[in-house]
Parts: sequence; C-alpha cells; structure tokens
Amino acid sequence: MSQKNKRKTFKFNEDDILEILTEYLAEENGFETFQSRAILLGRPGKDLRLISVIVDLEDDDISKLDLEDIDNKIEFNGSH
Repeated sequence: MSQKNKRKTFKFNEDDILEILTEYLAEENGFETFQSRAILLGRPGKDLRLISVIVDLEDDDISKLDLEDIDNKIEFNGSH
C-alpha cells in the first residue's frame, strides 16, 4: 500500500477548526491578507453552525462585531 492510500486520522480542537474554516473561506473569496473573527454556535448533531467575518487588514472595526448578534440577523448563506 502506498503512502498515498494509507488511512490518516485527525483530531482538531475548536481553535484549529475555526482557523481551518476561516482560511478556507478567505481563500475562496479572494482574500490574500485578512483579519477574521469566528465562532461556533449550537450543538453538534442539532444546530451547530459557524459564524465567520473576514475583512481586509485595513478594517479595524472587526473587533467590535458581536458574532452572536450577527447569527440572529442573517440567514444561512454558505455555498455547500
């Protein structure tokens, strides 16, 4: 069996999950350098969801965003 076909197992903590997802979203949306804030809300298997905001480096207002308030105001808009 080649190295390419071997099983790989991963275990990520919350910070890793948020970083991976945010970096993916930034790349998919054309950001090269960016700032982001993200949070996982809900319960696994029930209503788990990611709220993520990605901005250019020049946007200093990102630290003031209330991600839980954003969650309450927007509908799901992911591409998957």
